Amino acid sequence: MSNGIDNKNKVSVITVVFNDVGHIRKTMESFFSQTWEEKEYVVIDGGSTDGTADIIKEYSNRLAYWCSEKDNGIYDAMNKGISKATGKWINFLNSGDTYVSKDTLYNVFHNKNYEGTDIIYGNSIELSQKTKIRKIASTNATLLEFSPIYRHGSSFVRTDVHKKFLFETSKKKFGYALDWDVIYRMYKSGCKFEKSNTDIECYVKEGVSNRPIKNLWYNYLITSQYGKRRIRKFFFFLKAISVNELKRTSLYKIMHALFLTYFVNDILPLIPFWNMRKSYLKLIRMKMGNGTFIMKDNYFINPNLITIGNHSHINRGCTIDARGKIKIGNSVSISHNVNIITGSHDIHSFNFVGEFKEINISDYVWIGIGATILQGVRIGKGAVVCAGAVVTKNVDDYEIVAGIPASPIGKREKDLDYKCYWTTPLT
Repeated sequence: MSNGIDNKNKVSVITVVFNDVGHIRKTMESFFSQTWEEKEYVVIDGGSTDGTADIIKEYSNRLAYWCSEKDNGIYDAMNKGISKATGKWINFLNSGDTYVSKDTLYNVFHNKNYEGTDIIYGNSIELSQKTKIRKIASTNATLLEFSPIYRHGSSFVRTDVHKKFLFETSKKKFGYALDWDVIYRMYKSGCKFEKSNTDIECYVKEGVSNRPIKNLWYNYLITSQYGKRRIRKFFFFLKAISVNELKRTSLYKIMHALFLTYFVNDILPLIPFWNMRKSYLKLIRMKMGNGTFIMKDNYFINPNLITIGNHSHINRGCTIDARGKIKIGNSVSISHNVNIITGSHDIHSFNFVGEFKEINISDYVWIGIGATILQGVRIGKGAVVCAGAVVTKNVDDYEIVAGIPASPIGKREKDLDYKCYWTTPLT
């Protein structure tokens, strides 16, 4: 792929590693597979004795810098890597992690103007033994006041900024959370954060920082270190611990099944009054705008992760799987027996790992009877999905698609201005 080389956006990727011979090659190959050409690779090894350094040495003529020597831990190694970076942006790709695709850097930087931006961040893919979940970063950077909104490896920091904000290894009380500490210090100093709607890093959940209670405690220590809103942040910490502990109990699983599955799919269809059904759905945190109507006899999975705009309509017999989140815009018409599926499985994984990806349906979309929308798809404004179609990839604005898999067959007029109403009682 030709990327239109742009020296203004040269990326310095830093990998720190110690005794990880089983994963270092995969991580390094992920860097070298990137189609974005304006990049350099810095690898800092902490003096590995298991063969890791031998693998790094194989790539030595393709590295901007590498060393294998004793250091004072991961954050000391990261600071060493920062000192060697010569690009405009710094990204950390730790051993065992990979980029989501070969075009990750290209998708972040090609034809993009980040003038005035200090930190670019994006989404991540979290892997565990059973699931593969897309972690979507918030676009609201002010939420950094209370907790992280993105994963450290899914960000790019201006090199001059990162050389000013090094990891403060003297802060022993923050343990393995010094990456969050440096992000928080950047935020408090007034650095500008900008989200790229790109899936950047793929990481394994079972790591050193997969300790929920300790994570929350470190988060409190870091966000309260400036003394402002300390009481509010302490209550945020207590609430987060309570929710975390509740989710680990059998009671939570029973409550989740009772209120989000049984009541929604077995009791609500028996209630003929929409206002009563709507009140319950809002109570369990489904978000709906004015004038939206959902008919009886639909099957929902995780309705609490659904957001619907104004004056949209969902007909009967639909299966709506929102485990990966679903966003539906204004004046959207969803016909009978439509399937909207955010969950799937990686058929190439030995343990049939689950995958969950968000679906976005824009304003004025019409989805015909019996159509299926598969995970990770965005349907553009005013688009039409014809009856029985199976949508496996994004649909452009005002595009009409049909078939299996769905493909374009025409264009819709753009001067759309209507609302979806349903006034028939007892439905």
